[in-house]
Amino acid sequence: MIDPVQAAIGIVVVLITVGALLYIFYSRTNAVEKTGYGALIMLSIISLMIPVFWIMESNGETQAKIQQNNTAVAQGAALYAKYCFQCHGLNGQGGTGPALNNNSAVNSLSDTDLMRIIEAGVPKSNTDLAGTDQTMQAWSQQFGGPLSDPQIQYLFALIRSSDPAYLAKNGYPTGSGSNGFSQVPNDIKENSGIGPYATAVAQATAAAGTGQFGAPVDDTSKTAITIDLTDTSTYQSQCSPTCYSPPNVKVKVGTKITWVNKSSLPHTVTATKGTNPASEVPDPQVFDSGINTPLAPNTGTFTWTVTMAAYNANPNHIIIYYCEIHPGMLAMLTIVP
Repeated sequence: MIDPVQAAIGIVVVLITVGALLYIFYSRTNAVEKTGYGALIMLSIISLMIPVFWIMESNGETQAKIQQNNTAVAQGAALYAKYCFQCHGLNGQGGTGPALNNNSAVNSLSDTDLMRIIEAGVPKSNTDLAGTDQTMQAWSQQFGGPLSDPQIQYLFALIRSSDPAYLAKNGYPTGSGSNGFSQVPNDIKENSGIGPYATAVAQATAAAGTGQFGAPVDDTSKTAITIDLTDTSTYQSQCSPTCYSPPNVKVKVGTKITWVNKSSLPHTVTATKGTNPASEVPDPQVFDSGINTPLAPNTGTFTWTVTMAAYNANPNHIIIYYCEIHPGMLAMLTIVP
């Protein structure tokens, strides 16, 4: 894309140069005494053109610097989509690993410290990330990770792209499109397929605390409800490969829930430990239909009565559950006493 400012400067330079040459030609063809004035004018024009050329060169260097950073950010987003989103979230919002997208604790790190953390990782309760009680994997090949030194630089560029203050300070554009994490979802979809993409979307939205599909369906007035496992759902535009329908329900302790498999595949109904959907660890103490006894296609059912223990399992009284066979299937229960 041509820079309008640089194009305008170029046109002005061309016009000045052509005008100067024409003037010299005119001077030399009319009188010898005019040549001295022509040479003096030419020297003056050249002196004026020097800063114009300097501006053009500086503008070219700036554009090259921005383009180089954009390329590095795009490469970093692709690497993040391949290696990092499972731990750090679809949009870098955090998961089993700390948040990286415009995290104030990360933004405050020096470039040297951030590079060190990307390369070698961090332990739990590290002081670098303001006491974040999460580990961060080492990514450099020097420390057993999968990435080369240039790839580490790409991840660095991606993380820094989420900090508007850093971008402004270093002369990079800010505003819409400058944050490289916005490129990650499409990279996941293209490189990993719709299954991992759907899982990542579910994890990101559920982790935000609102559930994957907004407010839960309020079934607190009912003593028994049914949740279907279907190949399509009015609540979801994409299912991977099947939907819990509805996927977000608010129920009272004592409510009997029956899951009915109406899909063509076997599934489980399995609660996770904690409320981080990025960490799918079965919690049979809450409920688990069992991977060895999955719900049979088209007919299988699983029934569970909401307990006070489930209500107290997590401080926010939310239970995330999923299918062990198809981890892209996620849903949520909000429990009230």
